Amino acid sequence: MSYFKDSQECDQILGNFFRKMSEGVAARDPVLMEIQRKMADMGLIVKFVWREPEMTLTLDFTKDPFGVHANDETINPTATFTLTADNGHKFWHGKINLAKALTTKTIVARGPIPKILKLLPVIEPLYKRYPAYLQDIGRADLVVS
Repeated sequence: MSYFKDSQECDQILGNFFRKMSEGVAARDPVLMEIQRKMADMGLIVKFVWREPEMTLTLDFTKDPFGVHANDETINPTATFTLTADNGHKFWHGKINLAKALTTKTIVARGPIPKILKLLPVIEPLYKRYPAYLQDIGRADLVVS
């Protein structure tokens, strides 16, 4: 069974999570500001291409706070990750090892992947914030234990 019934729900949950994190940068949350700074230092624009359901989400870290764009094909990403929405959901719980997922092609990536792998410790705080966000929006049923 999929975590998301359709692309609209996927955007409401995953998309809104990133929008909330961007708002946190604007509100000067020090953890989120550090993530923003490190991603901006690399000039990263990250695009997630989700399947099952289909949706794209582009995070533009060249903007402060970073921009969050759903299904926008006009933005040229520096890195693209293609995966199922369910695996994206599990990843943001910290349940998917990115290096292993890249090796097994569970996640297909294009772009400066060695540099991005070095940023994994930087985004680690989001692995706790995502399940907390799900609780906050009344979707504890989606928390992966």
